[in-house]
Amino acid sequence: MNDESMEFRAAQDAAASQSGNAVRGGTARCHEGNWIHVRYEYTEGDPVTDATYVVQKPNNGRPGGEVLLEGVLSIGPNAPHDFVHVPLGDYSGEVEVFFIDDPTEPVAYIEEQPVEDEKGWFSRVVQGVLDGGEWIVEVAQGDFNEDMSTGQIVSNALVTAIPVVDQVADLRDLVANGKFLIWDKRYNEIGVWVGVLACLIGLVPSLGSLAKGAIKIIWRNAGEIGRALIYINKGLHLSGKKINGYRFIRKLADEVVAQVGFVNQKFGELLDQMAGYIGRWQARFGGGAELLQTIEELRGMSRVKLDEAAQEIADRIRKGLDEFLGPAFRAQVGQSIIVRRATAALRRMTGHASWQSTMTRPIDIEVLEAGARPLNRADGANLLRLNQLAERWCDDLIADPRTPASLKSLPRSVLLDSMKTFGARPALRTFAAGEKMTVYRVVGSEGQIPGGFWSRSIPPETEDAWRSRDAVLNEWNDGGAFVKSTIPPPDAVLVGQIGPQDLGAPGRKAPKPGYMLEGGGEQIWVPRHADGPATRVSEYYHTPWNEPVSATRSIVRAGQAGECDL
Repeated sequence: MNDESMEFRAAQDAAASQSGNAVRGGTARCHEGNWIHVRYEYTEGDPVTDATYVVQKPNNGRPGGEVLLEGVLSIGPNAPHDFVHVPLGDYSGEVEVFFIDDPTEPVAYIEEQPVEDEKGWFSRVVQGVLDGGEWIVEVAQGDFNEDMSTGQIVSNALVTAIPVVDQVADLRDLVANGKFLIWDKRYNEIGVWVGVLACLIGLVPSLGSLAKGAIKIIWRNAGEIGRALIYINKGLHLSGKKINGYRFIRKLADEVVAQVGFVNQKFGELLDQMAGYIGRWQARFGGGAELLQTIEELRGMSRVKLDEAAQEIADRIRKGLDEFLGPAFRAQVGQSIIVRRATAALRRMTGHASWQSTMTRPIDIEVLEAGARPLNRADGANLLRLNQLAERWCDDLIADPRTPASLKSLPRSVLLDSMKTFGARPALRTFAAGEKMTVYRVVGSEGQIPGGFWSRSIPPETEDAWRSRDAVLNEWNDGGAFVKSTIPPPDAVLVGQIGPQDLGAPGRKAPKPGYMLEGGGEQIWVPRHADGPATRVSEYYHTPWNEPVSATRSIVRAGQAGECDL
């Protein structure tokens, strides 16, 4: 048997393990029950072999729906069959199919050798950062060398995914970024904070080394995310780690933001050790007051800066995946579907220069909100607690001498209403001269664009994820579109975690007692301003769940016996 035949047989065996049926077992069992046949090919008609398929319940033509089945494409250039058989079990409804140009199957990722002695590890970082500025070129370079190619970054990411080696690399990079902050005072360079985030997020066992490498790749070359994912998957597969890069990276877009609190806590512990080291130094030799002041300044700004770094990484991931993935194509049970791969990346979202009539999406506000869940006693207590805390946060903001006049001049009732939408004390965010922040706002109509709540990230893939994460009631927003703009002006905003919403609270137009929206995402509250972000909208987009889909690259017909791999 030649290598090509062996490879084909191995691919068939892999496909069999996915479906639970024997390959080469005839067509009788193949065509019982509910099924579809799938094929993925180049524009010339040759099969694509370096991919997986995903069959999901309908999701408006987008990846992100409920997955029914996924597996490796088993069609080689000389295969005796043209389609892969996909059994759907008891499901008999319409389906959607999309493909990922990446053959690695998903396996849960757990860090093999997490850092257990964090204090000892931090101590080495502190020693390196504060050791009199005796630096060597190799330390300052690390993975954030501006001149590294994608291939070098990928290679470095694979090497540093090896236990022990990865901890040495982390030590090197965290020392370098500590030097940039403590000695060089490069507070406003987001790349430095991305470096800190990448190193410390490695302490999260479910993310670990792979997250660090991915963040570094994405930071340098977000546009090449597809190629990078395939390289990482293949490299990790050869090392025995069968991780699906697509699913990991997609999850990372959410996790990198969700773990900012953890990362900020670890950064605080690192600063504590630095301050203790300097305190002992002061007792013996004197001096060090300026370094202690710098550390306290870093402590005060770290949450906001790490938030910014995490949001930027999340945005780059989502943008990269938008360019990497094509649409999902619809088929019925018993049909065969051929999807022709585009010669260029398909963008799933199309920006428009003005509002489109198809962005209007009337919804029934009486229907339970997508993403809602039952409200329990603990939730009720938390809602009451947050309502009380909002009063304190409001008074503290007004009393703070750092709060600019643009906020202090607002009626207290306006500030209090905004505070009641947060799930934790928001951070005051001001802007340096020339600084710009890109922001987005989901709206149901053009008239809603001037509203006060914005985000640094585009909405998630599904309406339930958006309403749950951002705690948006049906009666507030139809969610048919989102717009892109910039701030400042105004000169100051509030940034923080979105609080939960009780769907049965007094004053609701369509109350749903006993249900709530979780919240937990990030929001930016922008006070009303004559030159606010609504005056600078540059692009209008359909939300992912409302975008018109044109399946121009698929061919669907009735399935036939004998055409598939079973």
